[in-house]
Amino acid sequence: MKHTISACRAAANRALMAGSPEYFSWSAEARERFRAAPGREARCRMEQVLLKQVLGIKCSVAQASDVWDELTLDQLNEINPADLLTKGIGEDYVYLNESMDEDASLLDFDTLFDYDYDDFLFQEEWRHRELKSYTSPGYFPLYQPRWIRLVMDDELVYGNLFSTAGYVISRVAEAGDRRLNELIPSSYVEGPDHGKQEDGGVVWDYQLDADGLEPQLEELRRRWWRYQQGAEQDLQRELADAPPKAYLLYDQSPIPDEINVNFVIHNETAMRSVRWRTFQADLGAIEGNKADIEALIRREEKTSLKFIDEQHENIRKNYVPPDISP
Repeated sequence: MKHTISACRAAANRALMAGSPEYFSWSAEARERFRAAPGREARCRMEQVLLKQVLGIKCSVAQASDVWDELTLDQLNEINPADLLTKGIGEDYVYLNESMDEDASLLDFDTLFDYDYDDFLFQEEWRHRELKSYTSPGYFPLYQPRWIRLVMDDELVYGNLFSTAGYVISRVAEAGDRRLNELIPSSYVEGPDHGKQEDGGVVWDYQLDADGLEPQLEELRRRWWRYQQGAEQDLQRELADAPPKAYLLYDQSPIPDEINVNFVIHNETAMRSVRWRTFQADLGAIEGNKADIEALIRREEKTSLKFIDEQHENIRKNYVPPDISP
């Protein structure tokens, strides 16, 4: 059953007042700042109210966070629209489903680029410190997809933020994986240790079965994975100087009445032109033709499948599996 945003507003307002009784006496800016970063105690008070108002679950403030963590998927789908109204920012109540420091919020970043580049610098610092011989490819927009929630047409939408290159290669990867399975059919079967008790837990042991061609399949997968990484970076470079574009591409959700949208951002220029607080309006100003994305997918898929076929033939004729015998 669909739960419209307007139908959840009363419950959300009660929760916001539980977070701070003065909430509705504040300016719009102060209310938005509170929603973005209320602090742990206020968040727990709001969760307690939402649990009772939306799901009929009674608990103490101290219990609210733990109770929330144990909700079923159906319960989360029911409570999330009201929850978004206590978290989201801007015209569309955008909420970025990513970890942040407790004293930080999405309001600290004006545009999509501001957040993404800041996170890139943070990740780069870790990679250079922890990964030996790491060589940076440089900044590419949305090198890692982001999850967001927002309000569209009075409904909660679960969104994925992709770069155009990332989205195209993710679609190509699906076609490539199917080709791999056509060339070397495989499945995962239970290994001899699956289900055994060990150190207070249960062993998860599934092993690849490719009818004796497991080493060849693993090698083909390895080459295919490396190809995808290079193809995405090449496409990022190709699109870097193109006009700013954005695309809204709907996904069919396996969950009834759940709305999933892929927000595909073409390049850095587009990232700089889309602000979190005016997300949909800014996307609409640069929205491109979806046929352009499909054309890119067809082009990259043709090249990728040719690569897989060539690598499979090379492995079939020349690859010698490593000797792993004791």
